[in-house]
Amino acid sequence: MGNSASIGAALARVFLFPGDIACAAIGLDRDDKRELVRMLVNSLVWIVVGMLVVAVVT
Repeated sequence: MGNSASIGAALARVFLFPGDIACAAIGLDRDDKRELVRMLVNSLVWIVVGMLVVAVVT
């Protein structure tokens, strides 16, 4: 069971990586605003990636 938890944590890290980079770049440490900024950046990045994949596939 521990192995599946580590796989899940690794996948979550990959999906949250763009937001973490953006928060580190603007200097947000561990406050409530960091979670909001990370969510916004991750949403924007993954929506754009999804749109590009759809555009390439079709």
